[in-house]
Amino acid sequence: MEEDIVQYLLKDNVAVNTGPNAKEFFLDQAENEFNNGNLLNSVFYQVRALYQASEERYFQIEAKLKCEQGDNKPTLAEKLCSEMNEWEKEDLKSNAFMQYVVKKLSNGKQANHNEKSKNTTCNFLQNIIEPLKGVQKIEEICQELPKEWTILQLCKGPRTETTYSVYPQIHELDASIYLTVLRHVRSAEYPTPICLRFSGPEQKELFRKYANIAKQFRQCINVDPKEYNTKESKKLYWDMLSELDQYIAQVLKELKNFFFPWSFLFTGQPYIRPSPEANALMTQQKKAFASVDDFCNEYRWAVQERVLLSLTAMNVDALSELEIHAICALLTSSVREKSNAAKLLLKLQNAPGAEGNVEGDGNGATTGPSTHHYPVILIVDERLDHFFWEEINTQQEFCRVNSLQCLWRLHCLYGERMHRGYLPVNIVDGACLLNPDNNLPKTETRMRSFFEYWLPHWQRKVGQKPTQDELLKDFFKRSCYVYAGHGSGLQYINGKYIARQQMDCVVFLFGCDSSRLHSNGLYSELVGSHLYYHAAKCPTLVGTLMPGLDANMDGVATEILSRW
Repeated sequence: MEEDIVQYLLKDNVAVNTGPNAKEFFLDQAENEFNNGNLLNSVFYQVRALYQASEERYFQIEAKLKCEQGDNKPTLAEKLCSEMNEWEKEDLKSNAFMQYVVKKLSNGKQANHNEKSKNTTCNFLQNIIEPLKGVQKIEEICQELPKEWTILQLCKGPRTETTYSVYPQIHELDASIYLTVLRHVRSAEYPTPICLRFSGPEQKELFRKYANIAKQFRQCINVDPKEYNTKESKKLYWDMLSELDQYIAQVLKELKNFFFPWSFLFTGQPYIRPSPEANALMTQQKKAFASVDDFCNEYRWAVQERVLLSLTAMNVDALSELEIHAICALLTSSVREKSNAAKLLLKLQNAPGAEGNVEGDGNGATTGPSTHHYPVILIVDERLDHFFWEEINTQQEFCRVNSLQCLWRLHCLYGERMHRGYLPVNIVDGACLLNPDNNLPKTETRMRSFFEYWLPHWQRKVGQKPTQDELLKDFFKRSCYVYAGHGSGLQYINGKYIARQQMDCVVFLFGCDSSRLHSNGLYSELVGSHLYYHAAKCPTLVGTLMPGLDANMDGVATEILSRW
């Protein structure tokens, strides 16, 4: 019976139209497969579980619009015929060669239209019922993505009792967290996904704390200014914020410790800008991988252990000896192999010219080029999206998406323009919407002066609410759109109208919770501004997961825009 249900849900678009029940069922399957040692089957069901109905719905809207536009647009053959004079039209009736050309042009257009009409979904796993075939498809998709990327998927385990719960309860109740490495530095050789599961007695408290951080912050800042007009009361206010700041720092530390000793996986591939040192780094990395391969071949380690040992070797300079021994203990149960693996890693760490071992100038300052890291793409389950994943490694560049299917679709749109893992964006014009509710006077003053001085040629609307037509026909047609006000700006336009757009626009939403997911009610997937913009093909959106103080938000906004 259960197998019949699985096959039914995996066909066509049944799962994405079934709602939370289908997601919970896939997550149950993922956990059962993991418990039975079928890690790849588990990965398949996790990837399926994160692909939700909204993405399919938005893509179908896009396909429908393409068809409508295609039907209204004349073919090249029709255009040529319409521009013929009377003599040419008469000659066409007896000119076999020209008739052949017109026919070929018409057939070519029809073939292209048919090919496009087949591409009606970004769900590349649609109708794949066998999990291992699905994993092969996942591997193929990941191989198409930039080799510089590290792609991690974070998925919360099943909690069937919360399927019909309200949003805060879903977030607060704990479950295991599955971390899957979908693409890494050695994916060309070993494309198989690597899946790890994290759980423990501390997870219950961790989920509870993260579910309530935003609520606690709002309680601190939602105060009556009249009650805090004395020196003592103001000191009490700032003391509360300071205590909350320390509390958040502690929760962040607990999140990193929860992933011990694997938190280094949230680090991208290292690189140094072209220089002799860059070549030395590549040579060093190849030697490290060769040593790992020799070790794994000697002890006949499987692919997962080989890849994890390789990633450990790549990041060994950032690890403590305690972490190194803990990693080796998880990779093998053999005391001898554990000891030898640790010796190998410590030898690589102490090798001359290891990453991070740059020479000093005698005054404590380092010289030579610094090591950078390529981006890490996080595919985050909606029920884990409120966690501060980027804080696990504050020196790393991150980008979030809600599913591998969404990431693949965006790459299909912009892949040809990408260079070394990055999408170059040419900001030729922009538009900013400042304080549209007209109740943030200090924000308006700070942001207006910034734009007037640095970007005087930008379109600006200040202290006034925009119409929906203004946003669609003007602001969203620019190279860059900046919003600075309350929330995400969705109070001025329905998200479904954003999703219908064809946006090649970088979006910055500087408002409280501007990219935080929220619920529209019981028994529904979560929604957020970035989902609408991604549906509209927006390549990049910068937003916030938390509420913030006006001055802090403005400082972050000007800092990010200045560095862009």
